[in-house]
Amino acid sequence: MKSGKLQSDKICADDAIAEIVCQRPLRRNVGNSNAFTAARALIKKCMNPKNPHKHCQYSRDTVLPLRVLDVGQPEDSHPTVKLRINDMDTRAQYLALSYCWGKQPDSAAKPLQLQRDNLRQLVAGIKLESLQQSIQDAIFATRKLGFRYLWVDALCIIQDCAKDKETEISRMASIYKNASVTIAASSSENAAHGFLTQKKQPYCPDYEVHIPMAHNVIGTVYFSTGPYEPDHPLDKRGWTLQEFMLSSRMLIFSDYELLWQCKEMDLRSVSARGLEYLQPLESLPWTVFDNDAEPFFGNLEVDKLYLWKTIVQQYTDRDLTDPGDKLNAVMGITSELETLWRDINIYGLWKKWFIDLLAWHKPDIEREKGRNLKRAPSWSWASMDGVIIYEGAITTEDAVVKSLTIQTAVLTCRMLKVNEVKKEKAKTIVEGTDLADPDAELQEMGLSFDDVEYLLLGTVQIGAGTEGGKGLLVVDVGGGFYRRIGLVNFKDMMIWEGVKRRDITFEARINN
Repeated sequence: MKSGKLQSDKICADDAIAEIVCQRPLRRNVGNSNAFTAARALIKKCMNPKNPHKHCQYSRDTVLPLRVLDVGQPEDSHPTVKLRINDMDTRAQYLALSYCWGKQPDSAAKPLQLQRDNLRQLVAGIKLESLQQSIQDAIFATRKLGFRYLWVDALCIIQDCAKDKETEISRMASIYKNASVTIAASSSENAAHGFLTQKKQPYCPDYEVHIPMAHNVIGTVYFSTGPYEPDHPLDKRGWTLQEFMLSSRMLIFSDYELLWQCKEMDLRSVSARGLEYLQPLESLPWTVFDNDAEPFFGNLEVDKLYLWKTIVQQYTDRDLTDPGDKLNAVMGITSELETLWRDINIYGLWKKWFIDLLAWHKPDIEREKGRNLKRAPSWSWASMDGVIIYEGAITTEDAVVKSLTIQTAVLTCRMLKVNEVKKEKAKTIVEGTDLADPDAELQEMGLSFDDVEYLLLGTVQIGAGTEGGKGLLVVDVGGGFYRRIGLVNFKDMMIWEGVKRRDITFEARINN
């Protein structure tokens, strides 16, 4: 049933109504034989060489990543684990792991990772007990699913080599897209905890209803009013958004059930009698990756723009251990879409929709977070920490991109000094600064709010047949270079009458 209706009923086996209602409280056991048997059947159906799912990326034998874990043949009675280094054209099926590293306790031994000085040692062999529990569980799952190779970032990327990290991060899109299945350790917030353990507490829906039965006996039924929405630690991690979006098939080790998701099947339990799940936008529509697809969702320009704004909002609502990874952690998605959309993504904004995508803003509760101009220019959402919001779209662009590269952004646009607007017109302007204390930011530059200017981006619909405007709050930081300090909405467009366009240049990202 759909959200808003009583869609799930569960009771205990010894309850008086147990003979009528067949569902029981759900106990977590994602690692039992029945779950893996059901998962293997779903994988086989999706990847059937004779009749595979049409929209799921599939190659019988894809090119292996540079390094994978060899967990042994499925039929091996005493399988071993070793790091395998591949030639560029080595072909085989493999799985990829999506998981939370988590913060290690101070008392814990440093987890085993691939480093320059232990590469040969890991190629020779890896003791299973030396690995963190989530990686051990992933190896167990790989074997149970009938696969030999597993990609795990901690053991397949040289962690103390910046060049290797850069190279492998640039390959992240193909690694997850080409994996036969991605294993998502969704319920574990720390790699040391693992994801196959059972929960003592069963799941029961929210609403308890007592029903009179024969012989003055009361039966108890539990109902939920909509699909179940898991609260996964993995869904809060920035890096994992692209891992979910790029994967063709996923096995999600959830808080109560083993879940399946592919391009043709929505998120669901591998069990036929599992819960109904709320569908997150964590998988790019299959049409996004198909140049020959009909123009359904994902191919129309308006859909692409909506999709990207949604990605930005979901991504910035997640956490990054290293804020410096702000653009790296979404690079896999942008690199795929650059090829498909034949466009360039510059600091998180697409060139063809640059004016529209400048109109992001920070929710009030998030404005205490700072700005990092070493990471991205002020006009990019990537210069900010915390959640970024897009509301609506610019219907008619007023500003024009004159020049846009990784080094410079030049617009031809109309601008007004804040103090040039008449008092009665100022009431029709709604300003939203990026930071909680914009005066402090301005004072650091020897400026005040009187130096701030309005930059008109374009018009937006604000009601039936009524147009308003959307623009930026900017300030000249010296040398004719401008910095964004916020977003502004105009209810009365009359203030722009007679204002001539001129060229302005945004300040570049700070390199030092």
